[in-house]
Amino acid sequence: MIDWQGLRDTTGVSILLKAGLQYGMSESKCLETTNIDALSLEEPLASIASWQELTLIRNIQRFRRLDEELGLMVAKYYKASELGILGQAMAACATLNEALQLTERYRWLGLSFSRYELSSTDRELRIDLNDRAVPQDCQRFCQERGLAACLVLFSSLLQHSVPVRSVSMRLPEPRKPADYHDFFGTEVSFNSSSNRICFDAELQFQPLPLANRKIRLASERYCEEVLATHVRSQSFVGRTLQLLEQYDFALNVEQIAQHLGLSSRQLRRNLSKEGTSFRELQLSSKMERAQSLLRLGYSIEDIAIQSGYTETASFSRAFKSRLGVSPTRFN
Repeated sequence: MIDWQGLRDTTGVSILLKAGLQYGMSESKCLETTNIDALSLEEPLASIASWQELTLIRNIQRFRRLDEELGLMVAKYYKASELGILGQAMAACATLNEALQLTERYRWLGLSFSRYELSSTDRELRIDLNDRAVPQDCQRFCQERGLAACLVLFSSLLQHSVPVRSVSMRLPEPRKPADYHDFFGTEVSFNSSSNRICFDAELQFQPLPLANRKIRLASERYCEEVLATHVRSQSFVGRTLQLLEQYDFALNVEQIAQHLGLSSRQLRRNLSKEGTSFRELQLSSKMERAQSLLRLGYSIEDIAIQSGYTETASFSRAFKSRLGVSPTRFN
């Protein structure tokens, strides 16, 4: 579930604005109806609501009158040097795997609405992009940007071209599929069941040329400061979701309210003002995690535990009630 009122870092918007200007849009046209002040984007602790970035994406799509390849074009800007303090922290890590762990820890500083899910085998490093909570008209952009940004970012961190083993996307085949094949350097499978990009497994253990422990630690401290500021100012929906996921759904409404310095009644009232309830957030978040784990091939028993259920039967009933199909038949 995406909290569209929740706050996020401005780096992604800054990159989108740069891309829009390059396409010939005026700054005012790019930011139309976003309520974004361009000058505020330069402030170190600035943040914007998720819906504002989504509006900017739609403005650029409307100007181009075509959504195909826009995500690929924007992803070219997603080099470590363009990603602010998070990019600096990632570049200073010892290995790519260490840098990937940072992106999970500081997800709010990331550059995608979609959830990245990492897994690996002896041969492959797999990155799945879960974009099902993204509005339909922006899914193509988010799929393109999300997968292409992985390739661009990895290449910039390692400072050499990175070969891709395979790419699959849920989106329909575009008018010029060869452009996608050229970008990734491999055939792209469209109309797939998932959005996935695969690299050689050994890639994650390669040393980064700019590794520097002191710079990494200093950058992480700053990331912590920015994140703390964000947590204090984000919506109750966002803060509740963050705690639910952080503690693997083990906290009840009273415990989460205590974390937020509220009574359970105050928390319920604030969630209601933002158009939802604790029970709805809890169930939606559990089902999102369950669907992600099913796509990764986890057993029903493991998924039930990781989704906050003590009994597999209870999980299966909740899953079928919510999605209309049992976990064993989910695709």
